Amino acid sequence: MIKKITYLATFLLLLNCGGTIKTTTYSNQSNSKFKRAYIISSDNSQYIKFKFGSFKPYGYVAPIDESSETNDVIGNTDTIIKQELEKHGIQALIGKKGDSPENFDLIVTYNDTWRWDFKKILDKLEIVFISPEGDSIIAKSTYNIYKNKELHNFPTPEKEVPKMIKELLDLK
Repeated sequence: MIKKITYLATFLLLLNCGGTIKTTTYSNQSNSKFKRAYIISSDNSQYIKFKFGSFKPYGYVAPIDESSETNDVIGNTDTIIKQELEKHGIQALIGKKGDSPENFDLIVTYNDTWRWDFKKILDKLEIVFISPEGDSIIAKSTYNIYKNKELHNFPTPEKEVPKMIKELLDLK
C-alpha cells in the first residue's frame, strides 16, 4: 500500500512540474485568418542570476529572486515563433524594432526571461500579437515557470512556444 501511495505521489509531483500559460484575446478579429506576420526580434533577453537556497532543519528554503538583468539575446525564440507560425500556414519574417514592415496582417513581439538551473532555462516568455498599424494588441500569451522553481521540466522556447502559438491563434 505504501508503495502505491509513493508512486501516486511521485506521479502527481511530476505532473505538476510544468509552468503555466495564460492567453488573453483583446480583439473580436478571428486569429485564424492571418496570412503574413512580421516578428520583431528582441534586442536582448532578461536573466535572473542564480542564488543558492539554504538547508534548514525543516527542509530546503528557496531563495527569493532578485530583479532580472538585461543580457545578450539568449536562445532562438524568434526563430521558433517563425517556425510555429509557418506550421499554421502564416508566412513569417523576422526583423528589427524600428523597421517599417509593409503588407503584414500581424506584428509579433516577445520578451523572454531566463534563469540558471544546471543550464539556462526559460523563466518567463510573453508573446504579443499586435495589429499591422501597431496601435492595438490583438492577443497576448504569457508563460511563467510556476512558484516552486526548483521543480520543473527544463522549459525552453522549443517546448513552450508551440503551445502558446496554438492558444494565440485560438486553435483548440
